[in-house]
Amino acid sequence: MQAEQIAQALGNAKKVNGQWMASCPVSSHGQGNGDRNPSLCVSETDEGKPLFKCFSGCSQESVFNAVKDYGLLPDLPNPTDFLTQIKPLPKQQEPVLEQEWHYTDEDGVVQHIKQRYKTFDSKGKTYKQYRVDENGRRHASMTGANIVPYNLPEVDFARKTGRTVFLCEGEKAADALKSLGVVATCTHNGASNFPEDVVKHLVGLTIAIVPDNDTVGWEYARKAVAALKSVTKSIRVVDLQLNEIKEDAYEFVHKYHGDKDRLVDLTKATQAVISELDVTTPARLFGVAETPVSQELELPAVTPVREGFKLEAWDDIEDEPVEWLVQGVIPQRSFVALYAPPASFKSFVALDIAECIATGRAFLGNQISKQGAVLYIAGEGHGGIGTRIKALKIHHGTPEGTPVYFLRRQVNLRSSQTDLKDLVASIDDLKAIHDINFEMIIIDTLARAFGGGNENASEDMGAFITAAGAIQGKYECSLLVVHHAGKDATKGLRGHSSLLGAVDTELEIIRIEGAQPPKGILHISKQKDGEDGQRIGFRMVEVTTGSSGVIDFEGASSLAVELDGEMDTDRPNQAIPPNRTGAGMNQRLALSCLHDAIKKFGEMQVVDGMRNKCIKIDQWRDEFKKRMGSDVMPATLNKAWYRVKADLADLQKVIIYGELCWAVYADDDGAKSSNSVAVQIKK
Repeated sequence: MQAEQIAQALGNAKKVNGQWMASCPVSSHGQGNGDRNPSLCVSETDEGKPLFKCFSGCSQESVFNAVKDYGLLPDLPNPTDFLTQIKPLPKQQEPVLEQEWHYTDEDGVVQHIKQRYKTFDSKGKTYKQYRVDENGRRHASMTGANIVPYNLPEVDFARKTGRTVFLCEGEKAADALKSLGVVATCTHNGASNFPEDVVKHLVGLTIAIVPDNDTVGWEYARKAVAALKSVTKSIRVVDLQLNEIKEDAYEFVHKYHGDKDRLVDLTKATQAVISELDVTTPARLFGVAETPVSQELELPAVTPVREGFKLEAWDDIEDEPVEWLVQGVIPQRSFVALYAPPASFKSFVALDIAECIATGRAFLGNQISKQGAVLYIAGEGHGGIGTRIKALKIHHGTPEGTPVYFLRRQVNLRSSQTDLKDLVASIDDLKAIHDINFEMIIIDTLARAFGGGNENASEDMGAFITAAGAIQGKYECSLLVVHHAGKDATKGLRGHSSLLGAVDTELEIIRIEGAQPPKGILHISKQKDGEDGQRIGFRMVEVTTGSSGVIDFEGASSLAVELDGEMDTDRPNQAIPPNRTGAGMNQRLALSCLHDAIKKFGEMQVVDGMRNKCIKIDQWRDEFKKRMGSDVMPATLNKAWYRVKADLADLQKVIIYGELCWAVYADDDGAKSSNSVAVQIKK
């Protein structure tokens, strides 16, 4: 019997470094408590004879006899002779330290360390990282480490001198470019993600990203652009035009003998990008891209029952009535896209849809035709979702036990078979425990469930659509994807056109600029089996959720969606422009937030000889952050805040005094109330 079959029969089988591990069957293993974490290695000789090794110390003979008692080995005339033929497994060679990199702060003080080890398995390498405390001691956990980019002192010098900083995927590549006389850096965690802690150290730089020559490297470049686009002077993504897959800047220097002039020429020939959507993976790499999850998905097979084909005359054909989930808005078992520019209440509307389906409450005046459970996958902005849920429940009187369930983490539905299978298993467990059926699954947002793929690539978008369709088909429910509008919001959904082709229903949210209270229009821009073009007005109602009744940004208030039946929804769209980082737009928003915060928190105080209705700067900032929305990158948010605060102070629209501030109203601001106008006190 093969090693795999024996391991599977023993239980908890898994393959590690080419060999099978399983639970040891010896009754005395673990002091009689069994082997919960598989510690028995099962392999075989070239002649097919089994080899066993229990890493917890059980003897070869006891393991052999226990396996034999399970009926997993053929009867042997003399087991003792057979045991003498079993050779011990070769001793695993310990990893060998190859290189160590020190990450220092601006003053050259080491903050954390990364080590690379050579291993003697199929991977060939592994890494270890250490946090370094103020006394220079190393700690195996990175928890609490001051995360900095590699070569930070040189990066700081580049900012002062205006030099370009080359951002690589790893330290080895950065060192190679550094040897050419340029400034090079990287982050400590490779291509897995781009740490937010590093962003503040790269503000104001001219960046050239040098991705590894594979799809993972270009996905990392997109992550880096997304994190840095709002804080740097300019960004280029430089293709080193290497020949072999997985080569990087190290091979550019040491294999292809690339020099500084060649690197500079490639950089100058590369156009600057302003968004991660501008980063296009070279076509030569598509042939070696990772296998789409849609090709690996293994959901329970359904044996088809042949019923033959029914051939009908066209005179007999009649339309079948549409089965609605939300009458006139969302059909049952449909694929739905809800999209808008940032800060247009997408998540609030999606939450309201979830609550309506689960409770049967009409959604914006449209009746729920089939009530049922909802699963909400909150991959974006889930840090404050508890406050939003609480506000919604308070405003609409949602009863306890309403069957809405949340997954608060990102799930890669594009290219991770593990994530997809784990999600399906979790849903199955939930269905079994609570005896429920889901009528809708909501994915918020597509970008956070896309595994770093290229939304403009048909292969990547097709893989996501197929995986989403597989989930929808398995649970026979509607599936709603929350998504962003493109750069030009009038052109609809962001990404490849195959997404629009796949959805049955497309819902667009149009935020009405400057409306108080905040308002929007839900526009049914595509309805495959019903009437499209319908527009429904709604307003956002502020709900106090804190027990103290004090509204603040820390979670004592949020917004809830409410039908606005009196809105003129036929007027021209007044949506917030997709580029909301424009100075004028942000200044108007910040000024509106200042006025709102003064109305909520303002107190009359005498400051520097002036009597004003003052608030704390933090109260103004929190109002601004809340209005900007949770789907804005922290670095973008902070940069926008500091810029508008300084600009409005320069324009004398606001006076800042220590931790306090107050508004200054011009004649054309329409301010009539003396409570909010600065008054000079004559001495």
